Amino acid sequence: MIPNKLPKTNVIPGKQTRQNKWKFAMNLFTADRNGDVFNINALYVDHFNYIPNIIEVGRMDIEKVHTWFLNQFEEAVQNCYFIKTNSFSKEMKYQQIFYFMEKDLLINFDFRGLDVVFLFRKTEMAEVESLVSSIQKFRREKDHEKPEILVIIKGMRGLATNAYEISRQPVNIHDNYNDDFLPVHETILKRLKRNNDKGIVLLHGKPGTGKTSYIRHLILSVEKEVIFLPHNMAASITNPDLMGLLFKHPNSIFVIEDAENIVIDRNRSGHSPVSAILNLSDGLLSDCLNIQIICSFNTDLSQIDNALLRKGRLIAKYEFQELAAEKAKKLSEKLGFTTEITAPMTLASIYNQDEENFKQPENTTIGFRSQLVVSKK
Repeated sequence: MIPNKLPKTNVIPGKQTRQNKWKFAMNLFTADRNGDVFNINALYVDHFNYIPNIIEVGRMDIEKVHTWFLNQFEEAVQNCYFIKTNSFSKEMKYQQIFYFMEKDLLINFDFRGLDVVFLFRKTEMAEVESLVSSIQKFRREKDHEKPEILVIIKGMRGLATNAYEISRQPVNIHDNYNDDFLPVHETILKRLKRNNDKGIVLLHGKPGTGKTSYIRHLILSVEKEVIFLPHNMAASITNPDLMGLLFKHPNSIFVIEDAENIVIDRNRSGHSPVSAILNLSDGLLSDCLNIQIICSFNTDLSQIDNALLRKGRLIAKYEFQELAAEKAKKLSEKLGFTTEITAPMTLASIYNQDEENFKQPENTTIGFRSQLVVSKK
């Protein structure tokens, strides 16, 4: 994948004392508050002894742009370093490759964050801009044949995203939700399809009532990028790096699942990060971001900060409940079950009638929680 011009030994560049080399190595590889394990800026500063200009190009088809780059510029590579790991697969894969080019240009291919980063100072701006312009054709567009979400992770330069495909599971709104939900759904879908819009959608209700299935349905129904904040990254809502990440994905949809601790009333908890949501939805920077926010949670709406419900900020709110008995019966029969249903049921119970009763296990994976709460009738 990479040129055969790797150095015989990965010696720390520059003429340094043993003490300085040790200090450099510590700065280069010590994790910081964002979870970084490698500091590319430290690598550049130590190599050239001055602070670089930085241009980042995000959301790349990283494999294709890297292949193109080597075909075009392999002979111009002066040196290269890499990080390779099997953290996300059984085989070893490149996570980062750093190319030192002519003059003082350092190019970083981030295979995890899908970014290409240019660091330079004396290299002509026109030369770098030409490279940036050339790789724009490799920017990733949403593939409706392979729907995906961008999951926020802690990357090597702070917060980043990983793209994950989601299963295409069509949801019949009429069959799967109570009758009062259809006009709410039409309002939500109409707004989410609007370009350069903003606002908040609040979806709440007990587990198993179809919140996650509905969010998946929305993702499959719109042509925007969808950024997903997993529950184990909830604290990142107040991370200053989040704003920089979202600026790379304007006109997108920001999904926060299990958002209880984020949207809770500030008067109930002095540590509520709800202000961050308010700034994203209609603060001073919202006109630049144009991001729509979907929050799902199990908490009752009375626990939520009233500022989120303000007219002009709120797109829609809805409480998901058990499917009414008559609708639950019809859906069950449509799915091929013969259970006699005389009371409201959750969607999870209806769809999983052939499973044994069990308590929903704790989910520790990144992404949408599986809805496996079953109540066999």
